[in-house]
Amino acid sequence: MPIASVEQLSIKKATKKIIPLALSMGGTQLLTVAGGFLCILMLAHLGPGVLAASALMISTQISIMVIGMSLLFSLSILIGHAYGAKDYLAIGNYLQHGWILAFIISIPIMLLFWFIAPVLTFFHEPPSVIPLIKQFFHAYIFAVLPILWVICNQQLCYGAHQQRLVIVASSMGVAVLLVSAYVLIFGKFGFPALGVAGLGYAMAAQGWSSLILLLIFLKRRNCFVQYDLFTFRAHKNKNYLRQMFKFGWPMSLQMSAEMICFFIIALMIGWIGPDALAASQIVNQFVFLTVVPVFALSQACGIVVGQARGEKNFHEIKNLGYASLRIALIWSLLTASVFILFPKLLASFYLNLEDSHNTYIFHMVRWLFLIAAFSQTFDSIRNIMTGALRGLFDTRFPMYIGIIALWFIAVPLAYLLAFIFSLGVYGISLGFALGVLIGAILVMYRWRHKSMGFNEMS
Repeated sequence: MPIASVEQLSIKKATKKIIPLALSMGGTQLLTVAGGFLCILMLAHLGPGVLAASALMISTQISIMVIGMSLLFSLSILIGHAYGAKDYLAIGNYLQHGWILAFIISIPIMLLFWFIAPVLTFFHEPPSVIPLIKQFFHAYIFAVLPILWVICNQQLCYGAHQQRLVIVASSMGVAVLLVSAYVLIFGKFGFPALGVAGLGYAMAAQGWSSLILLLIFLKRRNCFVQYDLFTFRAHKNKNYLRQMFKFGWPMSLQMSAEMICFFIIALMIGWIGPDALAASQIVNQFVFLTVVPVFALSQACGIVVGQARGEKNFHEIKNLGYASLRIALIWSLLTASVFILFPKLLASFYLNLEDSHNTYIFHMVRWLFLIAAFSQTFDSIRNIMTGALRGLFDTRFPMYIGIIALWFIAVPLAYLLAFIFSLGVYGISLGFALGVLIGAILVMYRWRHKSMGFNEMS
């Protein structure tokens, strides 16, 4: 059989291995993002001012929470590697250290959310939106700890091929979120109308309900018995915690740098004005929906590459990476087409297009969708290759590239184009797109070099 045909068969086999895990992870994350999407639609009914506030509110919440949970994402790859090597007790050790670490991480996050108002004032955000954002975060602090513990349990399920349990728990959590958000935001069934604070309390209810259900699964299902999850022994062997830090701190630093970058970009858009914030929020809501499957695919790629490495199936590694990349590019092409062809339909979910004031906002939305169509494609390549490299325990190079691409290229270009060349919100989006393009090229080159080395070992 020709070499090209053999290569195609190998990539097809790798695709079949990745898709079930990626679909489960992507489905779970899409449920969560879709729930948030519908909650923002509820807030939009409270008026343009609340919609503008939600742009900063959600971007701040996502940025800080992802920074906090980023170190915990190393669990799925480490557990996947232990699962491939059949080191089952190590899986329980990793999870227990993850629980402890999540508790420690939750403390500074809750303090930051409690004092969010002076932070936003320091960054000269519009005074009209700060009280609304404060209301949300004072309610949301009750969601921080359960969400971080849920992340730990999800990482165990992903690494040990029990991802269906995560979908069940997440589905129940989203149902709790939507019902409680509707009741608490608008004041239904005798409850007070809490507005944006109602969304914060609803997210807390979602986090606790998902956590309780996942813990029941971990305690009662026989497939978890061999990991000895509930015999506390984390204090006896801190080597697992050191491994988490050694492997996870570059991931954490990279994600932290990226989330802070997104936060700074949101702040710069806030300097332009409430209309730019509203337009950016509309586009970002749909971009988040398209990024979630890519992020899930990136995590799935890291897990299966880590499992192949643990099993010493080095010949599979390159094909797993390229199969993931092919899936991501197909998805990016589809979503880019929707952004370019149907901006009016997408904007109509948030804007009354018959209102003359919203005409200007829609004009911005249409061009931002066009830029996003390209930037999300570049970012998909960067994320997939970063996930593949993490599966090889190569976490530092993607960290360096992520920091350079966003902080030394994207942010300065965004500021330059927006405020020096007076391109406004379009300049910010263009600067980000150019930064992720350069990052995508560099991590792609790194993956080719590393995967060829493992291919030769086989």
